[in-house]
Amino acid sequence: MPIPTDLLQAKQTVAPRLLRAALRGGTVTARRPLGVSGRISGAIAAAGANVHAVGVGKKVVAGKATKQSCVRFYVAQKLPLSLLAPRDRLPETIDGLVTDVIETAPAFALGSTVVKKPPSKTARPAAKRRSATQQEDCSEARQSRQRPVVAGISVAHEDVTAGTLACFCRSTRNGDDPGQVLALSNNHVLADTNRALIGDDLLQPGPADGGSVTDRFATLQRFQEIVIDGQTPNRIDAAVGLLLPETESRAEVCSIGPLSGAERGVEGMEVRKHGRTTGYTEGVVTDESYDALVGMDAFDPAAVALFVDQLRIEVTPPYSAIGLGGDSGSLIVNRAAARAVGLFFAGPQSGVYGIANQMNDVMESLEIEPI
Repeated sequence: MPIPTDLLQAKQTVAPRLLRAALRGGTVTARRPLGVSGRISGAIAAAGANVHAVGVGKKVVAGKATKQSCVRFYVAQKLPLSLLAPRDRLPETIDGLVTDVIETAPAFALGSTVVKKPPSKTARPAAKRRSATQQEDCSEARQSRQRPVVAGISVAHEDVTAGTLACFCRSTRNGDDPGQVLALSNNHVLADTNRALIGDDLLQPGPADGGSVTDRFATLQRFQEIVIDGQTPNRIDAAVGLLLPETESRAEVCSIGPLSGAERGVEGMEVRKHGRTTGYTEGVVTDESYDALVGMDAFDPAAVALFVDQLRIEVTPPYSAIGLGGDSGSLIVNRAAARAVGLFFAGPQSGVYGIANQMNDVMESLEIEPI
């Protein structure tokens, strides 16, 4: 069921102003991931810059989602109204539409937590070799070298730590060879957050997992540049690599299997993914039009990007995290069918929720379709 137009318009009316205030106030920085003050005075002072995301979903009462749709304000720290100045209070309604305020930590691009660009490549342990004839479980070996390559395991640009291979694709761009196999993941995994050059080496496994030049499996083909100014809207964090002719691959996602196409992710959809760090996990889409400020670089607290019209996914039991560092690039798949719905790229350190690009936006921007 499509999101009601009036709710979308209400979100679009308030989100830019609130997120600009958060950007100015430093609510989202890579070095202060929680954006929470331990002192009441500090929390009150930061209240006007407390919203790091705005979405559309169900109103939550006493910890449980109701059936009432609303505009949802996500704050780093929720305070009683009695402590807030009138100017810092979020509206309870927008043109008669109900709102909700939800306390949760801001999101960050989920690359591997291993220190980036180690000083000595020779100091890294060599990748463990997994041949196709060993028949080892792809999930248990998700941080190791696997041939044939499957999706849902460790990959990265040669200057990045490690992320996850989403799926294999073909190009739909005029003039491209539709028989060529492309590997999809995030820009910040395969293109080093805009810094890479077309043709650069891509490794499986990623360098953080021992990958080296002998583990080349693809070269960078194209990527969508991410504008990192906190104001310009981004829709995707995505890139594709061209598989080397000698790279054996199997068109399936580890623990999920082959795909049967793609579709739009919608609120309430139960989804699943397999990533380099947490393996197989499940969640539910809580917001299908989610605008958020996302920290993009652990070494640069000013590197914050605005992403709009994203999927917000909450983890569901028995799993404790939908994704953690190194799971960036995981494919979000409809649990009821083998259809791709999103490309996972960010979340808080706890992993209790994650953010994914709509797969339809990824396909349109990069001119690809999943195999």
